[in-house]
Amino acid sequence: MKQKTKKLLQLSFSLGFLATTALVATSCNQPKTVTPKPTNPMQPGNGSGAETTTPGSGETMQPGNGSGSGTTTPDNSEAKNQLDIVINAKDANLALYSDYSMIKSELTKAYEAAKSVSDKTNASKEELASAKTTLEVAINKAKTDKTDFDSKNTNLVSAYTALKDKLTSKESDLAMITDDKYLPIKNHLDNLYNQVSTIISNTLQADPKPSEENLTQLKTNIESVINKLDEEKDNINQYSNFKLFAIDNNNFKGDLKYNKQPLDSQSLVGFSSDFDNSVPDNQWRYAKRIIKNITPANESFKHTNVSWIYSLDSQDNAQTLGSYDITFKYYGGPSAKLYFPYKASKNSDTQMNGTSNNKLSLKYKLNGGDFVNIDVSNAKVDSIDVAEVNLDNLNFGENVISFSTEMNKTAPMIGNIYISSSDADKNGILNDIFGNKKDEHNPNKITVNFVEGYALGNKAYGVSEATILTKLNGKLDEDVMSKDYYLIGYLGKGASNNNNQDSNIRYYTFYVNAPKAGMYEISGIYNSGENRSLSFSKDRLNNTESNSKAVFTTPKHGEWDQNKLKTFNAQNNKVDNQPTKLQLTKGLNKIIVSGKENNNMAPNLGNVTFTFKETVAPTGGGNA
Repeated sequence: MKQKTKKLLQLSFSLGFLATTALVATSCNQPKTVTPKPTNPMQPGNGSGAETTTPGSGETMQPGNGSGSGTTTPDNSEAKNQLDIVINAKDANLALYSDYSMIKSELTKAYEAAKSVSDKTNASKEELASAKTTLEVAINKAKTDKTDFDSKNTNLVSAYTALKDKLTSKESDLAMITDDKYLPIKNHLDNLYNQVSTIISNTLQADPKPSEENLTQLKTNIESVINKLDEEKDNINQYSNFKLFAIDNNNFKGDLKYNKQPLDSQSLVGFSSDFDNSVPDNQWRYAKRIIKNITPANESFKHTNVSWIYSLDSQDNAQTLGSYDITFKYYGGPSAKLYFPYKASKNSDTQMNGTSNNKLSLKYKLNGGDFVNIDVSNAKVDSIDVAEVNLDNLNFGENVISFSTEMNKTAPMIGNIYISSSDADKNGILNDIFGNKKDEHNPNKITVNFVEGYALGNKAYGVSEATILTKLNGKLDEDVMSKDYYLIGYLGKGASNNNNQDSNIRYYTFYVNAPKAGMYEISGIYNSGENRSLSFSKDRLNNTESNSKAVFTTPKHGEWDQNKLKTFNAQNNKVDNQPTKLQLTKGLNKIIVSGKENNNMAPNLGNVTFTFKETVAPTGGGNA
């Protein structure tokens, strides 16, 4: 019995020992759960204070942070941290390739791929290590690609860098232009800088790749605007009024039909009667006014710039279209106004088959663009009209405008060219064309300077004693000192054969740009060694309409060779009860001056003044 009890106790002890041993073994093999360490390598642990340690294990337990990051095990935590170190340098690294869009795009994709592995749940150590290696390869490739691109495009990169540096000056450069008057310069400069911004935004690897020449030229253009700012402002100031381009022989281009000029003996070069340009002696390309008694003849051009282009016809088998070209610098914006006087040389040019003006043609092109027709339908032989043309799409800087005519047609006669940035000073242009001078103290008093203004002589060519402009050095009224005066000579009466029909009378047509409508008193100066007379008619010779003709006596004042000049006016030179005023409309008025009657000679006539007197003509007899 005792022996049996002893065996039972031994068995019970053995079973208990085995059970205890098994329990301990089971406890020792239980797996540990560890929260991933923070991705910021600069933080010890994760810096959150949420670390826990499994009692008796010595391992740190890190609960998840809800960020979606992958779960880290003791085997992959270091691999993930190393990957994240590379990923965290993304922004700084990509900034190195801001000017290389293709390289930056590929590197961005590599960073995104690596980040997706880092964020992956339960990524293995091998996956993390592979992602890091792949990203580092991409980073190194980006460096190599940039170096390779730079070495193959040295000049382009240099030009691009210089242009990018120039962009930093944009605001300070624009701030130099504050006056609204110079806004066209500021707008142009801003547009250039916007082009730079677009190029920099598209980077060196744009498609198509930027051109080194274009980048360099763009930088040069910007610097040119800044360096020439004073010149550009002066240019705008000038064109805000107008700029005159006098007719110049050097501006004729191409295979033109005619190449002659009149002889120096020819004074006036604009006529109110037919002039056949096709007659051999008359095949003038252009003609300049000459003032008699000035030697040499080309010294006249110091006193007058009145000229006419007579022909733009091309040769029959011309290889190059004949044209008249003007090159000019302009900084006033994309548009401007162009003006010039014009007329027909003969009546047959103004009519064809009963339809007016279909034989006349004038067109222009700007900066090599398409030809544009100019309306010259008002062209007449006995009148001067002024064309007004809108110029659009002008360059900032140099421009070229070319005038020509169609084959089998002919251009009207063209005078000096005027360009203005607007029509604000149109009256100033008209005054300059027709030699009108406003009195400084009385804006309603206009003096016509005959030597400077465009005008027409009726019998000024091809006849004896043709009407001329001449210089006379003499004394006016009671002056003690002599001075130079410029006079119309050989004025009045029929040109030949005692023919005193209107068409044969030597008369002179000029224009007055009246500031307001109303009655204008006439005065002026003359030179005469015998008793003569003057008549001034509006619109046509011997106009009999009310207030359309004024007459004056011009008594002898010394001998012809004494070179004396005398003033005439309504008070001292009235003819009986006849008018001494003309009723003018606001704007241009066509005036014809000659002798009092068709069979009367007129004196040599100097400048004439028109002074506004009243708005409405007086009733009754003469208007003096």
